[in-house]
Amino acid sequence: MVKWLKITEYQYLGFFAPGLFFFALQELPYIIMAVFKLDGGPIMAMENKSAVLNTIEKVCGVTCIMLLLFVVRSDANRFSLVAAKEVVCFAAAMTAIIGYFIGWIFYWNGQQSLALMLGTLVALPPIYYAFLGLWRGNTPLSIMGFVFLAAHLSNVWNNLR
Repeated sequence: MVKWLKITEYQYLGFFAPGLFFFALQELPYIIMAVFKLDGGPIMAMENKSAVLNTIEKVCGVTCIMLLLFVVRSDANRFSLVAAKEVVCFAAAMTAIIGYFIGWIFYWNGQQSLALMLGTLVALPPIYYAFLGLWRGNTPLSIMGFVFLAAHLSNVWNNLR
């Protein structure tokens, strides 16, 4: 972890290298789809009905990734699971990403209901980012994760209904 510039009392502009792994983990289903040429189904074929919702969703998603990678807490270690809060929040993030992977397995096996897609493929990535933020003490990421959740759900629901 590198700290470049203090931005608040407890937050620094810096670089959290393990964040690259956590981002790649969330992108893994898309990598698998490309490598194995899996059918993308309705999620990958959906057309955006609202340019505004789509833009808000994309900005929130990219902001989550940027906050994960470039905002670090002043007292944070590279990878810490010492405090009970850290353990609980990290476990919640890992539970969200595992649920996301399970959702993709069902999706690729033809279970493509709106409820499954919204509940696993759409809701869990922002929740994953929010809990990574809580684990790292990265308040901006936690807040943006929940904003991203609302934007992502709204946009995809609007596109698939």
